[in-house]
Amino acid sequence: MAQQHRDSEGKSLLVLGIIWLLGAISDRLWFALDRSVPAWDQAEYLTSTLNYLQALQHPQWFSGEWWTNFWLLSTKIPPLVYILTVPFLQLFGTGGDRATLVHLLFSAILLASVYSLGVQLFNRQVGLWAAAICVLLPGLYRFRLQFLLDYPLTAAITFAFYCLTMWKDSEGRRKKEEGSSATDLTDVTDKTLLEERTKKKYKFSPSHTPPLSPSSFFWAITFGISLGLSILVKHTTVLFLFTPIVWLAVGTVRQKAWGRLGQLTGALLLSAAVFGPWAKTNWLLILTGGKRATLDSAIAEGDPALNTIDAWIYYGQHLPEHISWPLLLIPLVGLILYWRRRQNSSSILHLNSCRWLAVFWGGAYLINSLNINKDDRYVIPYLPVLSILLAYCLTLWPPRWGRQIRWGTIGLAILAMLFHMWPLGGAFGHSLVQIISPGNSSYPYLGKEWPHREVIAEIIDREPYLQSTLGVLPSTPEINQHNLNYYGALANFQVYGRQVGTNLKEVPQDVRSLSWFVTKTGSQGSIRERIKKAQNAAVTAIEKGEKFQLEKTWVLPDFTNLNLYRKRVQPVEIQPLNEARSQVELDRVTVAAKAVPGVALPITYTWSGPWQQLQSGLVLVTWQNQQSGDIPPGQTLRILHDRAIAQATLHPGMLEADKFAVGFRVVDRTAMLPPANIAPGTYNLQATYLNRKTGETYPINVPAVSVKIETEPLDMRSKAELRNENKAPGNEDNTDKPELDLVTQLRAMAVNLPKGLPGLEPVFEQIGRINQYDPIQDYTLQAEQALEYRLQQEPNNLELAYALAFSRVLQQNVESAIVALEKVTQLDSKNPYAYAYLAFVHLYGWHPKAAQTALKPALALNSNLPEIRVLNGVAALMQGNLIQAWQDLQYLKKLKI
Repeated sequence: MAQQHRDSEGKSLLVLGIIWLLGAISDRLWFALDRSVPAWDQAEYLTSTLNYLQALQHPQWFSGEWWTNFWLLSTKIPPLVYILTVPFLQLFGTGGDRATLVHLLFSAILLASVYSLGVQLFNRQVGLWAAAICVLLPGLYRFRLQFLLDYPLTAAITFAFYCLTMWKDSEGRRKKEEGSSATDLTDVTDKTLLEERTKKKYKFSPSHTPPLSPSSFFWAITFGISLGLSILVKHTTVLFLFTPIVWLAVGTVRQKAWGRLGQLTGALLLSAAVFGPWAKTNWLLILTGGKRATLDSAIAEGDPALNTIDAWIYYGQHLPEHISWPLLLIPLVGLILYWRRRQNSSSILHLNSCRWLAVFWGGAYLINSLNINKDDRYVIPYLPVLSILLAYCLTLWPPRWGRQIRWGTIGLAILAMLFHMWPLGGAFGHSLVQIISPGNSSYPYLGKEWPHREVIAEIIDREPYLQSTLGVLPSTPEINQHNLNYYGALANFQVYGRQVGTNLKEVPQDVRSLSWFVTKTGSQGSIRERIKKAQNAAVTAIEKGEKFQLEKTWVLPDFTNLNLYRKRVQPVEIQPLNEARSQVELDRVTVAAKAVPGVALPITYTWSGPWQQLQSGLVLVTWQNQQSGDIPPGQTLRILHDRAIAQATLHPGMLEADKFAVGFRVVDRTAMLPPANIAPGTYNLQATYLNRKTGETYPINVPAVSVKIETEPLDMRSKAELRNENKAPGNEDNTDKPELDLVTQLRAMAVNLPKGLPGLEPVFEQIGRINQYDPIQDYTLQAEQALEYRLQQEPNNLELAYALAFSRVLQQNVESAIVALEKVTQLDSKNPYAYAYLAFVHLYGWHPKAAQTALKPALALNSNLPEIRVLNGVAALMQGNLIQAWQDLQYLKKLKI
């Protein structure tokens, strides 16, 4: 008998493997012929896989800093899918089609989980039919053919649900082995039966709770790990598993099965330990990003409001698109026929199993309907559970013709899949398949290739030694910032694509800050009404202005034109020299002889030196007033212009190593900012080289050059001061002058930090903008290293201390930011906002007690500041002091945010 059981199981597993293989062959054939480019989300996720591929080239498993940076590579979206894709990229190479090989792994997990659930809840026949249905569901194969997180999430949730089911049934299996009939220990409907059986068996025991079986511990641990991993795929996992977890928790409480409740609680804590490191590192961005991904997207897309019936029937209306009519109706007919011929209610088989699957599906449906942002792909994780119910209903057909019905249903589903995946039969075939399986088809694109690789190659060909940021103005599924950025990442991360021209006020800064732009004729894609004016202004400035020239045009497959524009005067130019150089030299400085305070001053530096030192070099540039005597109070006698050579854009590209043996000359066109409180006079140049990798420094010989700061008219000074107070300094709408380098902009923004929230508002407005210009945010590292050096020379300089803390906060480097802010509180001890910043970073790092300690001096200085009281309330809440938290959080009403 046991041998027969093993043979049957082996055959079932063989059939399951064949189902997986046939699905894999179908998918890989589709990918082999498809020549499309990834759309927005797909391209963003593919780029993230390349980021993790790069990070895992040289892992430092025992370095806490490395792990922090590792988790920061994906700040809003959990990274497990990207990490699991890396081995496939290492084995088969990079590229969109190769990245989707990871779906073979997730398909195996999904089919094995569905099969195992079917066997556990019903029988092997149901498990195999459910696995076959999973391969044929339109709602699944449409997203199996795209590199999105929803299909991996479906596999992860199904596996976690399987582990939860096995834990739920573990005690029932133990009792069955002990001779009693199986029961679901944690099923809320079995309480009376359970109590009677428990009392009989354990009536001489001091406790009525039976001992926990080893298998229940195993499945509790497995569920905890699988739940944590599923959340690391996508945090919407909780929308699907919340209801069954609560169902079981209520059941254990009603049955007073405290050991089981402890197991379930332990499993949840274990899951938190799995996803916790990533969530702890990025929790604030997860929360802020969640609003954009739900409320903002729902409003923009016109999703139905929750107070309408459409919001609650939305996913029900889309079930035929997810499942197809044959797979939906034929099993339901089988269920109806079975129901009519049953002898009595007790003849209904597997009622508990059906109820358990209904708990999962019903809860997932309701909770996802509560999500105001609706999309078909958000609910596909509940489809595998539906496939099990449908497979069970298929087996309920009368035996006389049940076999033919099941195979006929699967045959129709296979035909529907073929017609949806391949353009068979032309328009007639498409119309025909819509009758039995409505919804969008997923044909492979077989036409002319899109020119993304050519665009990136053209930029690299023109600037082989530089990293470039490409401003992308259109946003269509085929031409957008994400897929151009992805193809730039494939080219050794030498080109980054970023969407700009979305804010009318910032268009002049966008045009000044970037050297490359792409525009497109015809439809501009998903450009929302509020940014159309900004995009039109940017297109006009680039296509009709005199600062850009048309570099190349491509005719796209949709018969529109893609235009690549390049700035006529490049901010950075680099060329190899005939001879080698041993150190960095400043050959020439071009700057206006006169300047006024608070107004950006264009300047061009010409550097030369060996490649390694130029690429790794920071230059600490000081324009110093040489006058002697007392300076007026509140004035400064220098201009700082610390930054990386070539704005840290030097990139080796694909060039051979021997190409870098010679020296290079770098022409660096930028602008510096004389402080608004600078004293009039003549300022001479001083420069020091700082190697970012080794910390080596040496003085740089500079040419004889000076700038005279003149006393400006009163009206000009007041305008400059007003600008500096309300926005980041720059050249206003003047596109003729270069933009300030980003390190200077960072230091200028940091000046506002002592003002608290009023000073932070313009900072928040500008950070997102300048992060677009430097896609890897290297300017924060440049600023940090330069400011560290400056503070070693001037340890009591408050302005530099604030700027250093600001640079570290922008990097989300909690520990080093705390050190910098502690220095700020020492230098600015009478300012309550200094302590507020320190407390906020402590809270961000989950140090509530340290945050409360940091706030004590601030409360002593001004106990009525809403910002201080709210932070104190949050610190109290995180420590469980609910009364103190309630009192302090009342000040939220007074915050002007």
